[in-house]
Amino acid sequence: MSIELHTFKSVTELTKQLDDEVSRIKTLLGEYLRRLDESRARLEKLRKTQEVISKLTGGKSVAAKTGEGQTLDLMGLKVLVYVSPEDEAEVLEESVKTLQDKLNVLQRVRKALEPLGSLEEAGATLTAVMNDGIPTRILLRVT
Repeated sequence: MSIELHTFKSVTELTKQLDDEVSRIKTLLGEYLRRLDESRARLEKLRKTQEVISKLTGGKSVAAKTGEGQTLDLMGLKVLVYVSPEDEAEVLEESVKTLQDKLNVLQRVRKALEPLGSLEEAGATLTAVMNDGIPTRILLRVT
């Protein structure tokens, strides 16, 4: 989590930055959703294959070496080795949810800023306290 201060000459300038971030997140979200669909398709193929193998072996589960994911901890950074389709789908689902949440917050902030648009004529500047790219406080200064 990072907190930064950004000063804007107008509400329009701030809302443009928010619009740009919303566009970036929507593009990223589209990419993640596409990858998630591909991952889910691979996962479904793997499940069907495992089901067939299970029937052939009389119910015994046989895992391929690459299907046995392992998690290594490197000073708090989790590294998944031999990533399974389940692991990949889980990570992508988590990423999609996080992006969707951030997108919703940005859109709510954007809407909340609309009434401040009339301050541009007064020559007001805004300093936004940004927490992970999301304005959490606005300091309004009339010049």
